[in-house]
Amino acid sequence: MFNDYMHSVFRKNGPTHAIVEPSGGDTKTIYTIEPENIKTMLHTNFSDYHRSRNMPNALDPLMGQGVFTSNGKAWAHSRSLVKAQFSTQRVRNVAKIEPYVQNVFKEVGNIGKDGWTEPLEVLLTFNRFTLDSATEFMFGTSAESHRVAMREKEMFIAKKKKRGVRAKYQLVMTDFGTAFDIALDYVALRLKLGRLWFLADGFWFRIACYKVKTYADNYIREAVAHAGEAAKRAQKKEKGAAARDVDSEAVDLDDRRYGLISELVGSYTDKVALRNQVMQLLVAGRDTTAATLTWSFILLEAHPTEFNRLQSNIIEHFGTESNPSRPVTFENLKSCVYLQWVISEVVRLYPTGPLNARKAFVNTVLPVGGGVDGKSPVAVKAGTTVAYNTYLLHRREELWGEGSWDFKPERWEGRKTGWEYIPFHGGPQTCLGQQHAMTEMAYVLSRMLQRYDRISSSTRTTNFENSIRTILVPKHTILFQFHSRNEKAHSENIE
Repeated sequence: MFNDYMHSVFRKNGPTHAIVEPSGGDTKTIYTIEPENIKTMLHTNFSDYHRSRNMPNALDPLMGQGVFTSNGKAWAHSRSLVKAQFSTQRVRNVAKIEPYVQNVFKEVGNIGKDGWTEPLEVLLTFNRFTLDSATEFMFGTSAESHRVAMREKEMFIAKKKKRGVRAKYQLVMTDFGTAFDIALDYVALRLKLGRLWFLADGFWFRIACYKVKTYADNYIREAVAHAGEAAKRAQKKEKGAAARDVDSEAVDLDDRRYGLISELVGSYTDKVALRNQVMQLLVAGRDTTAATLTWSFILLEAHPTEFNRLQSNIIEHFGTESNPSRPVTFENLKSCVYLQWVISEVVRLYPTGPLNARKAFVNTVLPVGGGVDGKSPVAVKAGTTVAYNTYLLHRREELWGEGSWDFKPERWEGRKTGWEYIPFHGGPQTCLGQQHAMTEMAYVLSRMLQRYDRISSSTRTTNFENSIRTILVPKHTILFQFHSRNEKAHSENIE
């Protein structure tokens, strides 16, 4: 695994070290897992560093320029337009998530006489869940990818047959989820290739990008056409806002017909730029949450004591699905302390962005890493790449204590973190969707453990092997079975 290799490199060369060009002797890349250096790049001297040009080039066919690929004034403008849409009011309405949790239950499937479900490939299921949830958040309408789960199997079969090209083409052109996955597979390869990103291209990548962008464009056109009507509705709602409570305001915000794009239409005269912005947010919101939910179940299955404690905590707060004691709301999720610890520990051990980098825009300095003892400043020449490894930063024993590689949710009791913990980055570029992602994960875990009291994985021997796609994901297929908490459901089918 890549991070195992990087761990050995850092152990050998120290928490900050450089790779030097053999020919000219110039520093090519500086690698660091020092919190102070990362703080300097992302916060203190933020304007000294830019994203590499390789990233926007690699992503351009799918999502163009936007908040995750731009620098300087263009980035500041994009972020300012999007930031307001991720308000706490919008995140509070967790009821919008419930229909997609019900789809997860349907995919988990029927309960056998022994109380267990059949094995389920959980990462695919959570990918569909987050795609459906994210498309409703962005467009006001879900992609309903769960409805075409069987068609993904058809695509797999089609790839095995020489005569299956036409079938695959039809699937890509009719299923947004399939097109989205194909496009992201290419994007992941393009990012890995760095300056050779252009080698990962071809018919299937371009046709998948076309399908995804066409899907988004259809909703944007409708949102633009109804912008005037939406503005009138908003004015009417504002007049009566004082009579509503905060929760109803949140519902009103999320119930707008075209989701997030209805809020952004007025800020963009260029609709391609609007589509690019929305696509970047969609990519960020889909894969990251799905991967973290999968890592959550992998860790909990491997740690039954922690699983049982979490289960008890959730039942104490919310009751079971068949006998609920209080609703699963935003406020109640926040008060479920051990649940919050579990999620914080999962994203500590498996941050979705394990390796990030910035390129020095000017001659600058990192505060530590130089000299014999590694405590002196380090000169950074303009054009030098500085890479920071979040995966290893989060596992440094000097920062996290003994057992820093272990899953211990209780380590979060009373803990206040600084730059040693950056699962959502930090500084001006802190993830806009942090609150939304944490809330969505808490909601799904709570609802799953209200319904199921045991989990088992037949792939546990390889579950922890990981690889980097666009994010950190399990390397192999992850299969889980779930045991129903409701004895009456053991011989019943889920409609």
